Amino acid sequence: MFAHNVRRSLWANMKKLSTTFLLLICMVAVTQTGFGQDAASVINSVATTVGMARVKTLHYTGSGSSYVVKEGPVPTGGWPHSVMKSYVRDMNLEATTSKTQVVRIEGTPPAEKTITEDVNPNSPWSSQYEFWIMPFGFLKGAMANNATLQMKTVLGTTYKAITFTLPGGHQVVGYINDKNVIERVETSIDGTTVEALYRDYTDFNGVKFPALVTEKRGGELSLILVVKDVKG
Repeated sequence: MFAHNVRRSLWANMKKLSTTFLLLICMVAVTQTGFGQDAASVINSVATTVGMARVKTLHYTGSGSSYVVKEGPVPTGGWPHSVMKSYVRDMNLEATTSKTQVVRIEGTPPAEKTITEDVNPNSPWSSQYEFWIMPFGFLKGAMANNATLQMKTVLGTTYKAITFTLPGGHQVVGYINDKNVIERVETSIDGTTVEALYRDYTDFNGVKFPALVTEKRGGELSLILVVKDVKG
């Protein structure tokens, strides 16, 4: 009787172990089905979603809020704010160049001030980063720089995080949401975190582009852009 009970106990334990093992296999299979893509397939999928294949140059305009960002620590109360009357940006994705013209209201009495910035592959990182954190620039960088993929959770939301490193050791991380678009891009300038958030993707004649762009530098707002028009 004792031997019989031992055999029954061993058999029950083996069944439990087998069940647990099968559950683990199922969990791995589900994980691989949901998240087992490589970085290249995720990047290409996002590029298809936003219509990148048809875009060699990009022109977009808008308005919103501009902040006066200077070297050094963030001032108490954040960066000084100004109304951004207009924002115009032209990007050449093949040449990796960008030209931005911003008209903002500054001073007392208020007056218009035009700021123009040209960026190319030889520009300092403090200017060049703006090309790579924009969704289409990010995709170009990820395609050309051996990007990696991992799952990351930010404020309770899980993203497919694509990371690549540009010459000079500049790392850029993009977060792909469940709509298969880039929701967030992060990098740093001299140890200060720069973060761009992209919301409300809209179809502009076959090109999907965020209608709302916000940027933070050192945790404080540096740009709020409401996009009005996009041309590829």
